[in-house]
Parts: sequence; structure tokens; C-alpha cells
Amino acid sequence: MKRALTILLVLMIPAAMVVAAGGAQSGGTAAAGGGKAVEYWNDKPDPESEAALAPEITKASGIPVTLISYPDVAAYQTAIQQSARTPNAPGLFTWWSGFQLQTLVENGLVEDLTDIWQSYIIPNGVSADVAESLKFNGKVYAAPWALLNNTIVYNKKIFNRLGLKEPATFQEFLDICAKIKAAGIYPIGHHAASWGSFVWLQIMLGSYDPQLYMDICTGKEKYTGDKMKAALRVWDDMLNKGYFSDPRDDWVRAFADEEIAMANFTTADPIGLTRDYDLQPLTDYDTFVVPSQNPRNKAPIFFEVAPLCVSAHSAQKAQALEIIKHYYELPVQQNFSDHYGYVNSSKVKVANGVTAKMYAFGSQPDKYQMILRFYENTPAELRDVVINEMARFWLRQGTLDQVLAACQAKADQTFK
Repeated sequence: MKRALTILLVLMIPAAMVVAAGGAQSGGTAAAGGGKAVEYWNDKPDPESEAALAPEITKASGIPVTLISYPDVAAYQTAIQQSARTPNAPGLFTWWSGFQLQTLVENGLVEDLTDIWQSYIIPNGVSADVAESLKFNGKVYAAPWALLNNTIVYNKKIFNRLGLKEPATFQEFLDICAKIKAAGIYPIGHHAASWGSFVWLQIMLGSYDPQLYMDICTGKEKYTGDKMKAALRVWDDMLNKGYFSDPRDDWVRAFADEEIAMANFTTADPIGLTRDYDLQPLTDYDTFVVPSQNPRNKAPIFFEVAPLCVSAHSAQKAQALEIIKHYYELPVQQNFSDHYGYVNSSKVKVANGVTAKMYAFGSQPDKYQMILRFYENTPAELRDVVINEMARFWLRQGTLDQVLAACQAKADQTFK
């Protein structure tokens, strides 16, 4: 997850690409035949992948497209803000989900893609739940540039040695933790970065009641409410029983060395287990979704999504909308996955069997509910306080009541 977040949020590209970005201010890059290519601005530092993706998009849509990368997040955001209300805005651009996307929507800067989702994007294998995370006032205003699912990856060597199998109920999950702990192994790994403390907050809330999680994110429920306390008492008990490792930077190595049995992974992570530690997917490690505590609820899969938007005021808007219709066709998405390593569509073939399984969960709406992760799903100023308080809770430096009271105090300020 740490690597994936870095890819999405803290990005640099070679200086040569900055020169190319200058074309964005003149309204278009020359295309074959003397026309103008649709500009696709982004903050993703991978010129090699861009060089492979642009021709595939052009081939699928019949419209020339040029990918233009910006040098860093601040420069990129400034460029979008300066051009967004003018015809010189790029036809396509990447952004951030949650409240940052909502700001663009409220200012009328991005185009409604609702009909395109229904007619082109969902039929091409993208989960409808992803559309829900990009919806405001009943309309969908972006499509996924990249999608990362979060599930539990477990060490099959440990499970096989202890005679364990994937849990079908939440109680079975707790029983597995108890048996692993009794064997002298940490059941669940946790890395040292404090920002990651929201991961098990969302897992515990989502498994208790997905609607409670949603209402906490939007201020409809209180952190100090009875439902919230009931949900997190389970987590509190798990911490007291030693089911989680101490925070550590080497948690992936510890997983490979069988010091840790389970951990939350994103779909970008399993490849490292094979590449760096020679663990074979589906043989040495596998994945499952934490079951719901209430059998009436679907088990939640938390995901992060980097949105792809169409500029509402761009002179290239009509062409950009046509490109989006073809962007999720298999040749484009397979090319994107092969080069970038992400998977947006269930139709894409993925070499790593565990990664493929993690994505396949998202295409089973009868069993699982896709939910936008906490990091993007609540206002940033509140999120940062909650992350710090949950880190204190994790480290046993504050009681449950103390940390929830601090979270609610900030929530009162944020949602007033």
C-alpha cells in the first residue's frame, strides 16, 4: 500500500517531460495529418508506459491522443486550476477521488459520465460499485485511471502447517487468529507508517456494518456513538490478545519468513512477494476477504481509485468523451495493465494468480461490496486527526473512549 500511495500521490518525471507539458497551454499537440491530438494530462511518471498506451487509445477510438505528464503534484494541480475554466483545458486529466473530486464537481469543471458508464464502462468489466464512489448528486463524474483493491493475503505454508483454511465467518477469522497466536506467530502484520492505522479501522467498521462506515465518513454517525464503540471493541479485544504485530518496516519480509501469517495487501503488492522472496502465488500465499460480522451484510472490499476526468470547458470535450467510450475496451486495458501493473476491468488477464483473485472479488456483487477506502472518503483535515488517534489506539497509548472523543471533537468542527 505504501508503494501504491507513493505512485499515486508523490510523483516525479524526467525534466524533458516538462517541456512537453508546455503544449498544454497552447491548446493542443500536433497530430498526424495536421490535426490536434486530444491532450491527456496526468501526474504519473512513466514515459515508457505512456508511449505504449497512447497509440492503443488512438487505435481504439480513432482519435489521436497525447499523454502529457507534469513534474510534481503542486505544479500539476496549479496547471489544472489555471486552465480548467477555459477552452485550453485538457480533454482528459487524472485527479484524486473523494472530496477533491467533489470540489471540481461543485465548480462545474468536470463532465457528467453517467450514460457512458452504463453503456460502455460497466459492460467492459468495470465494477458498478466503483461508479458509486465517483458519484455526486446522482451523477458519475469520473472513470478509473487506476483501481486498487485491498484484501487479506495469507501465508499458505503457515495455514497448511496449522491445519487452517480460509474463514467463512468472522468468528472463524477470530479463531484462526487465536490458533496462529498460540503457535507463536503474529496473526496479522502491521507496518510502521502511522498513516496505515486507518486500514484496520475501515476493516472493523466495514465488517461490522458498511452503512456505519459510510455514516462515520460523512458525519451522520458520531465517533462516540454506541455503534462505533461496539464495532471497535472487537478490534480492542484483538489488540489486547496480541493478534497484531508490533509496527515494523519489514512486515513484508516478516510475512515471507513466516513470522507473520496475514496482512492487508493492495493488488499492487503480491507481485513483490514473488519477485523479491520467490513465493509462488496460490501455492505459497493466497487471499481472502474478511467476512462480515453480520451474515445479512456483504463482506466489504475497500478500494482506492485514481479518477480520470473529462474537462467540462475544454475545446476537446467532444473528442474526449468519445475516447472514454473506448478507453475500457480490452486491448486498451490489457495494454494499461501490462505496462502500469494496475487492473480496472475483470476482463483483463493478470499473470499473478493472487492479484487476479483480488480483482475477481470485485466482480462478485452478490457476495462483496466495493467501498472507497477511508483515506479518500472523509475530509482530509478530519482524516489526519483520526489516523493519528487510531495510531495511538493501536500502540495502546490511549483508551478507546479517549481516542474516539478526540476524533469526535474534530468531526464536530469539520461537519458543523
